[in-house]
Amino acid sequence: MRRRGVLCVPVLASRIVLVLGALLLLPSFAWSQNAEIAGVVRDSTGAVLPGVTVEASSPALIEKTRVVYTDGQGAYRVIALRPGTYRVTFTLPGFSTVIREGIVLTAEFTASVDANMAVGTVAETVTVSGQSPLVDIQATTQRRALTSDLINELPTGRSFQNLAILVPGVQMPLLYQDVGGADGARWQTLKVHGSRDDQMPLLMNGLPFNNMNNSGGGYNHTLAVNTGTVQEMTITTSGSTAEVRTSGVVSNTVVKEGTNRFNYYLYGDGTGSGLQSDNLTQDLKNRGLDSATHVKTIWELNATMGGPIVKDRLWFYGGYRHLESTKYPAGVFLTKDPGAPQYCTKDGGCLFGYPTFGVPLGGTTLVPDSRDLSKPDVSGDTFHRTGTVNLTWQIDKKNKANFFYHIGRRNLINDANLFASSPEATSYLYSAPDYLAQAHWTNPVTSKLLLEGGFAFFNETWWWLQRPEFGIPVGDGPDSSIVKLEASSGLLYGANFFNIRAFNHQYNWRFAANYVTGSHAFKFGVQDMFGTRNFSYQQNNSQFWVLYNGVPLSIFEYAMPFSDHQHLNAALGVFAQDKWTLNRLSFNLGVRFDYHNAEVPAADAPATRFTPAQHYDAVLDTPDWKDISPRLGVAWDMRGNGRTVVRFNYGHYLASESVATATANNPLHTRIGSLVTSTSRTWLDFNGNFHPDCDLLNSAANGECGALTAPIGDPNSVVHWDPKVLNGWGVRPSDNEILVGLQQQLRERLMLDFQWTRHSFGNLFATEYRATPPNAFDGFCVTAPKDARLPGGGGNQICGYSDLNPKYLNETPNNFVTAASNFGNITDLYTGFDVSLTGRFGNGGQASGGMSTGRERTDYCAIAGVAQIGTNTDTTAGKIFLDNYTGNSINNSGRTATGYPSALYCSVTPPYQPDWKALVSYPVPLWGLNASATWQNRAGPQILANQLVAALDTTLGRPPSSAALSASLMAPATQYEDRLNQVDLRVAKSVKVGSRGRLQGTFSVFNLFNANSILQENYQYGPSWLLPTLILQGRLIKFGAQLDF
Repeated sequence: MRRRGVLCVPVLASRIVLVLGALLLLPSFAWSQNAEIAGVVRDSTGAVLPGVTVEASSPALIEKTRVVYTDGQGAYRVIALRPGTYRVTFTLPGFSTVIREGIVLTAEFTASVDANMAVGTVAETVTVSGQSPLVDIQATTQRRALTSDLINELPTGRSFQNLAILVPGVQMPLLYQDVGGADGARWQTLKVHGSRDDQMPLLMNGLPFNNMNNSGGGYNHTLAVNTGTVQEMTITTSGSTAEVRTSGVVSNTVVKEGTNRFNYYLYGDGTGSGLQSDNLTQDLKNRGLDSATHVKTIWELNATMGGPIVKDRLWFYGGYRHLESTKYPAGVFLTKDPGAPQYCTKDGGCLFGYPTFGVPLGGTTLVPDSRDLSKPDVSGDTFHRTGTVNLTWQIDKKNKANFFYHIGRRNLINDANLFASSPEATSYLYSAPDYLAQAHWTNPVTSKLLLEGGFAFFNETWWWLQRPEFGIPVGDGPDSSIVKLEASSGLLYGANFFNIRAFNHQYNWRFAANYVTGSHAFKFGVQDMFGTRNFSYQQNNSQFWVLYNGVPLSIFEYAMPFSDHQHLNAALGVFAQDKWTLNRLSFNLGVRFDYHNAEVPAADAPATRFTPAQHYDAVLDTPDWKDISPRLGVAWDMRGNGRTVVRFNYGHYLASESVATATANNPLHTRIGSLVTSTSRTWLDFNGNFHPDCDLLNSAANGECGALTAPIGDPNSVVHWDPKVLNGWGVRPSDNEILVGLQQQLRERLMLDFQWTRHSFGNLFATEYRATPPNAFDGFCVTAPKDARLPGGGGNQICGYSDLNPKYLNETPNNFVTAASNFGNITDLYTGFDVSLTGRFGNGGQASGGMSTGRERTDYCAIAGVAQIGTNTDTTAGKIFLDNYTGNSINNSGRTATGYPSALYCSVTPPYQPDWKALVSYPVPLWGLNASATWQNRAGPQILANQLVAALDTTLGRPPSSAALSASLMAPATQYEDRLNQVDLRVAKSVKVGSRGRLQGTFSVFNLFNANSILQENYQYGPSWLLPTLILQGRLIKFGAQLDF
């Protein structure tokens, strides 16, 4: 009998027992230890030598030495090696022994180590040192490894995102551009080569720990990596093998293991407001910015230790990290009267009042500044604590097990960077606990066969709540507790948008068998993820009010509170791949099968202010997808000397998904009044009492209120999905990536890397509004205000917008989600190239840097006026707010708030904008100093001009049906703010402590040149248009110390 709505205990238990049984019977896991050494052995005449004994040894190996033999072509391969420095020994009776020393391996790197053996005795030894290869002549992926030494040496905020952003091409939102750790351990999403924000596989020791929040991406994530316990981070940016389902930035964190010697590490740093420079210039003041975000306090303590529990048998490595990072957000001050119906953020007050829909509502009123400028608000991590432990058990000569555990707690106040908000409209996040537990087991059965596998459980529990210090009641309360938007400035006030409680958990397991000869490295594997997403939502009075220039415009009504649950039954992947070396060619051949199944359990929704109690049956197989994804790569060692390689790679990848589609099909989200299918009505406050004098339960026009755009309270689903996109083969959203690259070792320690990338996206979804066909919308033009800052000075007419005809208001929607290709051909294509240099200095230093440039061209014109691209499957507050209230400008798709996308901006081709990155760490020969620096130069934010149609002159001839309807006064991707330029510098001084210890003091300067680049600005046209709301924080000095022994 099929499960309906729940993962029942017997089924869940059987899956766990099956996985643990597999681990016990088939020892496994080496995903985090996937570096390799490979090569060919020849004699002095150039003939290949079969049967040569090849020993790879390193302190990084628990077993100390790994042994393989060359095959009939003289080729060998040593796989599943941990990062570290290796010595390779070649022996064969009748030939002199050859030793290669100093081979540096980073995770997922294949070092090419060939040997030429002369006739002689085994006792005769030829040792070659100092020639560690830079070029991977067999891989077709693009990746960068960040070692623990480099992580400790570079001036960064010590989060993996702040480290990954130093890789050319990797981008995160400008909103979170960090200066010295001022943004704490945020959940920034990373993108590369046009990848989506949620296409960001996160791996810890090779196992996923992405969240269960819909797409399974890296956003809304509470787990922060304990940097002190990290051996290495590998950032893969393209060309992922068949072991990975999705494209995008793939980060794999390899955790340190204990050894037979006790090791201790203590790191601390800190700074405060007195060590930060002011970068608020007169030019920024002239644009209306009266203060800049600046640090209150930042400090971190990170202690780790490792060593033997039982020598040569059982080891541990663990650590604790405490982080505090708080700041004063720009322009955010405590509110004098949090219950006031209007909110002004202007010195000297705001002249509120505006003729709305041709009706003058009481003239204008001078409203004083709502902020108490003597009381700045505080945001950031008041604490973020993490603890980790990693146990390593050498069961016998071949069987090795690892057990890893991470636990974290966090309190984040006022994420004021997300929206322009008054303090009472911000929230606080409390997560306790988030924990990750993993078990791994490896077994090199023979020199050719390696078995590996692992199991992980990840739990997230967090609350996103109204800040308690303001005393605002949660739930039903007075009008003052309703969240409000001042649309002229884009500022939220009154209360937080809504409260969320999340309890998510997931299980991951995987198993693989590796069969290796000298010329082939075959791998077959299985992986699966299953789990549950549980969210609860509550919004004060189940309403959201919109005002423009202090005048009420509209009311949104919601069916809240409610809780939704989705189950991921299977995210199963089965893959096979082979790395085949044929002379100077290396083929990376792979294929992957994916099966994805999720469901929505039956639910009983309680009665809310606007809706009766309702029961919903379970929704099964939503989706039920099956896909085949080929991967093909070829690397050509052009000259056969391992110094120049040309690579090609093609990969078909799938969109990241956990339960996004299940959430979008949850009846609690597809009924009217949910986050996705919100409903609104106009509001004309004739008597100026800031209270809607109408019956909000009546969906028809009455009193001061217009008709609802859709009747709330109907229990039936108003969003229907085409079964053809929910079930079957090859219907899941996907993307194809093609890359062509060249790596050239210019000198012994200097390498050039060039890559061209083409990344296209397909199988997109579109929504057809069947209750309101295209002819239900009236086309119209708007007249842009006269403003020298607008294109052509403004005053021009902009046509191509549409608004729902009033006779269709209060119609029950019937939205149909299907394949966008049913309406016409669409294009979503990224093309670009990367160029970088990587170098090593003889005394242990290193440097790298380069440039990445590209652009993503979108063309949805074939479906303009027919369907709406996308499905709004993301139900987070930020996504829904942006979709409902920023119109087409933010999405660059010509979208209007109540209509189909127009042809106005349906095709966008942005300019190429280079992204420059560089880092260097150099041990100064004198005085025991080490100098390091990073540099970032990236494009500034796009300049947009959004205006509510209600505030514009139009040819519509009537008030718009929705006060949220927005128009863009300039074409997207045409104007940008100045580029960001940031240089960070660190100088460290080391002294010996005893026979084993080292004490290092650090002096860091972040944003060395005190740049004040604009990171975010108000794009709502009006008095506050182009007002910078966030700039790069000023120069920051930080002191720190590190003790190793």
